[in-house]
Amino acid sequence: MKKRTQKEHPLDFPFAFLLFLLFTCLGLTLILAGAKVYETCSRQLEGNYTIRTAMAYVTEKIRQGDEEGKIRLSQVGASPALKLSQEIQEETYDTYIYEDEGYLKELLINSKTTPSPGQGTSLLKIRSFQLESLEGGFFRCTVSDSQGRIASALIHPQSFQEVRP
Repeated sequence: MKKRTQKEHPLDFPFAFLLFLLFTCLGLTLILAGAKVYETCSRQLEGNYTIRTAMAYVTEKIRQGDEEGKIRLSQVGASPALKLSQEIQEETYDTYIYEDEGYLKELLINSKTTPSPGQGTSLLKIRSFQLESLEGGFFRCTVSDSQGRIASALIHPQSFQEVRP
């Protein structure tokens, strides 16, 4: 019986090696593209989380403190603030929600004490927080995040009673 010897072609190894390199480069390109998409989605989700959480937090605080005359706009330092008054063990306390040093902050303090911006607890990193009182008892709350996205909401306390002539 004769042994068959197969003759190797001189381009077999270089062709296989180039094919392996091409496959590797395409795989790395696909991984890098996927990482970029993941980074973009994560950044967008984080921004949405920050804005929506801030809006939901302020809305819920207004609804929790929804009593006649207990919700007002105020100032903490130079920042506009939402002021919510409440009675705790026969003492009046005020909760202030405001922006200071790039954070949405909350401060619960005795109503006889003057609030200071640095006293509050940092809740969320934001760029700006604006409040305005509108006709009909509405409050407009506007929040922007560190990437410049802006969200605004109109909030109407149920306790507001419009004076009718």
